[in-house]
Amino acid sequence: MRARFTLRARRSRWIVVRIRWCATLFAGMLRESGSQDKERSRMKEISLETRVGFFVLAGLLAMASLIVSFGKLGNYFRKTYPVIVEFEDARDILKNSKVLLRGAQIGIVANTPIYRIGQDFVELTLKIDDGTQLPANSKFRIDQYGMLGDRFVRVVPPEKLDGTFIAPGSRVRGEQEAGLNAMLASAGPALEEIRSAAKRVDGFAKSAQDLLEEAKTGKGPLYTMMKDEKMAQDMKNLMSNLRKHGVLFYSDDSAKGEAEGGKRAEKKSAPVERSRP
Repeated sequence: MRARFTLRARRSRWIVVRIRWCATLFAGMLRESGSQDKERSRMKEISLETRVGFFVLAGLLAMASLIVSFGKLGNYFRKTYPVIVEFEDARDILKNSKVLLRGAQIGIVANTPIYRIGQDFVELTLKIDDGTQLPANSKFRIDQYGMLGDRFVRVVPPEKLDGTFIAPGSRVRGEQEAGLNAMLASAGPALEEIRSAAKRVDGFAKSAQDLLEEAKTGKGPLYTMMKDEKMAQDMKNLMSNLRKHGVLFYSDDSAKGEAEGGKRAEKKSAPVERSRP
């Protein structure tokens, strides 16, 4: 009996040991699979962060390239040389305004116009792109895009080129604008005269309106002229004389004909009256 009990105890212990070993092995496998899953998820997170960072960096680089290419920041990286232009009037021209030659941009305005005491002009410094040569005797003018557009400096080359060019740092004389702005500026006095004439016409119209209102109520000089028969007859005689004899080298031919016909009739009738007893 004791031997059987001992054998059963040993078997049960062996089973327990086996169960513990299997449990330990299974737990280890679970830990290993869990660590692998964590590692995989961690790798996925790192991969996603890497992709996002790459796209953000690419976007920033693209934005920076656009700013440098199309923005004013790119002007600081260009190689340029200065040309100083003297203008009598450089109103509304701003820093970084364009300098155009035959419609193509060849530079920018370096700063706003500078006035020095004792000068009858202002200085405007231009930054011309290195490699662009301006023909000698070129004309520099301030122009504008339309009526409300930005202003820019236009370079007009001479009709005949002699092979010489404006040296860097040269000082040249600019011409005054002859476009729409100049026409509007010169039209200022004429517009003022038109305004004053319009005011005078308006005053005359108001006076005439007052005369008509007085005439309707039976008052005023216009009513007197309309109702006075003697004055009306005088006006008729005046108009008749004007038609016959003319005024300012003008006369009515039909009235002259009538007057001459009347004179001839009077001459013919005069002898007949004398021959009567």
